[in-house]
Parts: sequence; structure tokens; C-alpha cells
Amino acid sequence: MNKINTVNLNKTNFKGLQKMDNNVKSLDENIDESLKKLQERAQREVSEYGDFSPVYEQFKNTDKSLCATDFLLKIAKPPKNIEGHEKIRNLEVCAYKLPHSYRAERIITTGSKDEILKALSSKDLPQQIKSAIISLSENLEDI
Repeated sequence: MNKINTVNLNKTNFKGLQKMDNNVKSLDENIDESLKKLQERAQREVSEYGDFSPVYEQFKNTDKSLCATDFLLKIAKPPKNIEGHEKIRNLEVCAYKLPHSYRAERIITTGSKDEILKALSSKDLPQQIKSAIISLSENLEDI
């Protein structure tokens, strides 16, 4: 009997291309996952004093009722003209409408590294981010 090359036919369509998973994460799941990753990275990568590279987590929009295509959670340092900028960190939410270069952003909270880490573990933060995402996406609808 001849051996036939066997392929996992359950995950392959007739053209031999892999099927996409139907397990699309909800907006809430994406926010929770991004917050966990951001908290882990912030502990390692955000300095308590001085300059640092922005730390961010990006995810695609899975809610078709929103105009934005991508979202970004970011911890960044404020501009140097802000008093006390050496110790201040901002937690920001950004919404993008790709392929256009349009974006909308909002600062969710400001504080020292410890205050930002405390805010990232807050139970209210995911809901604050979700409402900011909805609002920012509405701002992009006019574009």
C-alpha cells in the first residue's frame, strides 16, 4: 500500500492554506491581556527617575461597532517643559484609524512609577480604558 502525505485536513482548506482561528478575543479580553503585559514590562523597563523609552502594548479592534482599527496602551514620560517631569509618568490610551495616519489619544492617569503600577492593578482601570477607547473611536469617525 502506498503512503500518502497526510496533512491535518481539519485546519486546511482545499487550496492548502491554513484556516484562521475563529477564537476572536473580545475588547475586554484584549484590554485585560494588554494591561497584564504592560504591568510586567513597566516593572522592568520604566525607570523611577529620568528618561526611558515608552513602554506600550498594542491590540487590534475586534468590536466592529467602533471606527478605530487599532488601540495602544502606553506608559511615557511627559515633555521636559512640565515641572517635575523627571519623576512623572503618564498612562495613555491611543486609538488609530489605519491605513490613515489618524490617531486620538488620552491620558488616563499620571504619577510616579509606583503610582502607575498601582493604577495598572486597579479593578476600575479596565472599565476606564474601555470608555476611553469608545470615546476616542467616536472622535475618529469624523475623519
